[in-house]
Amino acid sequence: MVTLLLALVLSGVTSEHPIQHKYESAYKESLREDKPLMVVVGAPWCPACNVLKSSTIEPMARTGELDDVCVAVIDKDQNPELVEQLTKGEKMLPQIILFTKTESGRWSRRKLMGFQPKQPVRSLIKKAIHDLRG
Repeated sequence: MVTLLLALVLSGVTSEHPIQHKYESAYKESLREDKPLMVVVGAPWCPACNVLKSSTIEPMARTGELDDVCVAVIDKDQNPELVEQLTKGEKMLPQIILFTKTESGRWSRRKLMGFQPKQPVRSLIKKAIHDLRG
């Protein structure tokens, strides 16, 4: 009985920073909170994109592993101009692009392409946080 209760309580634990589906909101939050901006670019028709979201991004958000970044999920078909700009024309899907504001005020850019399990995403975030904090 206690195990069942504990499982119910833990299933309700969520991150305090939900995934933003709007780039503008995540970008503003990134500036306001001085956090890296992680952009996940995909499309609903892309199997690897759907698996990335459901098996990597959403579970990491639920467990709080994405609390140190602001996350935006962008649909390539709904925002083609923004995606073109963010991906620098690279067509492969999905992409995870992590932007970190440097001390000079410029943005550094890192990316992962294709489906990614949790560990490469964790490493990408860790490097960005390290660079942000010097």
